[in-house]
Amino acid sequence: MAIVDSTQYTLIPFVSYKTLNDKIQALLSGEILFIKKFEKNEGADVLVRLEQKKFTVSQISYDISVNGIDPRYWITFNLGLNDLSLFTCYQFSENVFGKEHKYMINDVVSYISEDGRTDTAIVEEVYQHNTDPTKFAYRLSRDEGLYVEEELIKNVYM
Repeated sequence: MAIVDSTQYTLIPFVSYKTLNDKIQALLSGEILFIKKFEKNEGADVLVRLEQKKFTVSQISYDISVNGIDPRYWITFNLGLNDLSLFTCYQFSENVFGKEHKYMINDVVSYISEDGRTDTAIVEEVYQHNTDPTKFAYRLSRDEGLYVEEELIKNVYM
């Protein structure tokens, strides 16, 4: 229920692609895309890239974060145009997606609004605390302020 001071937080710069053309152009220019909830059985996020071998092929990886010991594992995967068109895709960057925040843009969460009522909203922006990198806050679709991570609950019914 407590809205936090936004000057204590910095916006995490997620870059999303809106159109199929933008997503394809990003892949063709060598970018890696983050696709939210791509894997159907578990709802896992994946990374997608194009790899030039004898032929250009699409590859996916479930390794969103990597450590120095194990490199990211890529497998050839038949990625369809409908997949790119229908799923939310972001430009992947290690320093943006390597953070340990609980919620992602477009997640549906329940919370207690300023007027004391239980409400549901969509996460629109993610912020990281300026001095404590383990603390996060979120701008929600139904309110103006930032809500701290501890006060949000994932709404599994939406």
